[in-house]
Amino acid sequence: MKTKGMEQPQLVEGLRKLEDEAIDELVHQYSRPLFGVILNYTKNPQDAEEILQDTLVKIVRKIETFRDQGDIWPWIKRIAINNSIIWLRKNRATREHELRMDDHLPQFSADGQHSHPVFDWGVDPEQLLLNKEVGGLIYDAVQVLPFEYRAPLVLREIEGYSIREISALLGIKEAATKTRIHRARLFVRERLAKHFSGRHFGGLL
Repeated sequence: MKTKGMEQPQLVEGLRKLEDEAIDELVHQYSRPLFGVILNYTKNPQDAEEILQDTLVKIVRKIETFRDQGDIWPWIKRIAINNSIIWLRKNRATREHELRMDDHLPQFSADGQHSHPVFDWGVDPEQLLLNKEVGGLIYDAVQVLPFEYRAPLVLREIEGYSIREISALLGIKEAATKTRIHRARLFVRERLAKHFSGRHFGGLL
């Protein structure tokens, strides 16, 4: 991958030598995309900015561990994700009040039936994801999820982490990881169901 002012090998070598030009290039080229990645986990721009600054420092400090083969972006992105999760786990008490999941999941009657009409998910999911309106609603639904549910869902559905990797990163058992992802998917579905009541959209999550 070519950066704005230098080839990737030059950037990596410059970071290893702590050259000012290479550090400036790292900040210029990667700050914005990294901020977007981090914001998926923090929800708070101020927190995301703090984590971003720490992430950039860690990238420079750990550049010796980067294997020169391949694009540097996945390596940088993984540092940002790990840094975000670690930071949020340490600063849980400072985060804003988060909603109660049980109040927003599908409700069932005493005989086990849905209390409300079931949403029809019968169309091609790719068509659904390409719909800008739906994409915005999915993003909004994910952002209001509590951290405990938002993080594993984003790690699984957006970043493609395995259940084992997510469990290790979050410090929870694999069974708990699967449960949280399942409940997060139900929450997003319920949000869309309420918004598109009477309309037909395809399978999602």
